[in-house]
Amino acid sequence: MMHKINDRFYIFGGVKGLVRDGDELRKELLEKRPDIVFITIAPEQVDGMKEFLEDPFEMNLSDYEILYGINLSRYGEVMTPSPVYIEATRYCKENDIEMIGLDMDEGDYQIIYSKYVKTTDLLRHSMRKKKVSKYKFDAETPEEFVESWNNVVDLKSFKKVNAERKKYIIERIDSLQKEYSDRNIFCIVDYDYYKDVLNHFENRY
Repeated sequence: MMHKINDRFYIFGGVKGLVRDGDELRKELLEKRPDIVFITIAPEQVDGMKEFLEDPFEMNLSDYEILYGINLSRYGEVMTPSPVYIEATRYCKENDIEMIGLDMDEGDYQIIYSKYVKTTDLLRHSMRKKKVSKYKFDAETPEEFVESWNNVVDLKSFKKVNAERKKYIIERIDSLQKEYSDRNIFCIVDYDYYKDVLNHFENRY
């Protein structure tokens, strides 16, 4: 799903892993023809996606990532890495434009993670896998599923980490949008953060 903020700034929200959203993103990128792309992954992941596009490799998935994919597949074809990430990287490579990661780098993330997530949280999170594997998600759309998944899976400590990430992402978009105000910006946001990012910029404009 895409939203026009102004003539030089578009925000696209995509469900992580869903092929449908990768196809939709590709279509929007080719139509809007941005000359810079922001995306809600870490800088290290931007480099990783470029490497994957050059030489695809098998990705190791956590148990939770596998469960997420199994449940998401009820709504359409699923693949990893996320098709949204693949199509964003492909467009930038084909058009020789910059793709900037909006999420925290590994160092900053570890600081926030250590601040909120304790050993007991990790144990509880690990023990919840069996419960989650049996949970019946009754969402009607993939977007509703993502919201339900986050509510079911994330402990309070993980929600605090994600709240910090969301705050960081919004502040970074604010800063970068000012820095590149003379460019046609296309901002790609995981659906997990899409509503909050969109609300922030709609309220500003």
